[in-house]
Amino acid sequence: MLSFTLDTNCLIAVDEGRPERTAVMEIIAAAKEGLADVAMVASCASERQVGGRYLSTIDELRERMKALGFGHIVLLKPIMTWDLSFWDHGILASEEQLTRQELIFRTLFPNTEPDWPAFAKARNLPPDDLTTRAAWHWRNKYCDVQAIWAHDNYGRDFFVTTDRDFDPIRSAAAFSTLQVVTPEAAAGHLPPRTGRNLPPSRGAPKRSRIR
Repeated sequence: MLSFTLDTNCLIAVDEGRPERTAVMEIIAAAKEGLADVAMVASCASERQVGGRYLSTIDELRERMKALGFGHIVLLKPIMTWDLSFWDHGILASEEQLTRQELIFRTLFPNTEPDWPAFAKARNLPPDDLTTRAAWHWRNKYCDVQAIWAHDNYGRDFFVTTDRDFDPIRSAAAFSTLQVVTPEAAAGHLPPRTGRNLPPSRGAPKRSRIR
């Protein structure tokens, strides 16, 4: 059975009725029918949400997923990070795992410090507050890194995203085995299934992902 890891934009695509919604829901339906192994990464709960707020519990993410038809989707555990991760939804990393995550960060965002204290120090930001407006961009980048790290660490087949920030992974020799694909391309790898009772569209696109 093929495995798919959906990034946050897949959830947003369904919520906002974006064009790729149909493909995402085909992947979700295949998981519900036992035809595909589909997961998301718990770090998406730590990203800045639409409207500028942050979730206070992982249950808020679970409720949103359930409301959008993602309720049966597994949450993979990223590396536990102080002041960012939710307890019981992260792992204690080995040196090798930390090194791999840093390599992913430097590959995706070569002009950004992968370490929050270093990033904050270089910009005179309070090092003990990851919720400020100035910290938003670093935090969302770090969550992207955790998403691709978890996908890589758990040896999954397809990382599914519409986010162009992941493009550098496609051409990096160190990640030649990773397959980063669009929802439409991912749906093309699904086995045949009968019936396509997808939820009705929620409307036209409303907004772009906040960074």
